[in-house]
Amino acid sequence: MSMVLCWCPPTPPGKPFVMGSPPDEPERGANEEQRAWTFSEGFWLAQYPVNQQQWLAVMGENPGRRGKRDLHPVDRVSWNDAQEFCQKTGLRLPTEAGWEYACRAGTITPFGIGSGRCLNSQMANFDGNHPCGSGREAFQWLYRERTITEGSFPPNAWGLHDMHGQLWEWCEDVYEGGARVLRGGSWFFDCRYTRSAFRFGSAPINRNRAIGFRPCPSSTGNPVRIEAGGRASAA
Repeated sequence: MSMVLCWCPPTPPGKPFVMGSPPDEPERGANEEQRAWTFSEGFWLAQYPVNQQQWLAVMGENPGRRGKRDLHPVDRVSWNDAQEFCQKTGLRLPTEAGWEYACRAGTITPFGIGSGRCLNSQMANFDGNHPCGSGREAFQWLYRERTITEGSFPPNAWGLHDMHGQLWEWCEDVYEGGARVLRGGSWFFDCRYTRSAFRFGSAPINRNRAIGFRPCPSSTGNPVRIEAGGRASAA
């Protein structure tokens, strides 16, 4: 069973990636201070969050309660669970800076897809009762109340899907105290939580219907293929 990865290129010489949000961004949080990062090497990142079919192939069971939905992202996965999956496949969780770099895909707007200025439920899976932005585009709303099939929305410029909404995604980094970073928002949360710069965290043992993860290879190089019950190998 394959896992499609997308290439996130290195930052151009002399042009670091700026993580965080500018002071005038609507809904900005106090913990979104801007910081410059340089990625001297590019990296691969999964095109979608890990789905139920992939999880079953490696872990042998499905932690979700909604039955078998092979191409829905796997949920109810703790940070510790995600680490176990990664250890078995030779993958890893992205760093927080790497996740935001991939989410933005070269953009500097609140969102990494569409106009970048607003988000509606035709573009991402979130609580569409609370869209972001203004004008007609922002008011195409729908609250689906669950995850949906991967690939239902357009990707960003680097081919990554569902970086906004669908499920919160674990990152490798510590958030504060013993909590680990979560990014991206989810189907259950308002639009403002899906912004590229929004930061959140939770205990590494936390499992709920709004949390999943999206891995990347443990080093640069070729994409990987997940063999049933085994480690990832070159695709």
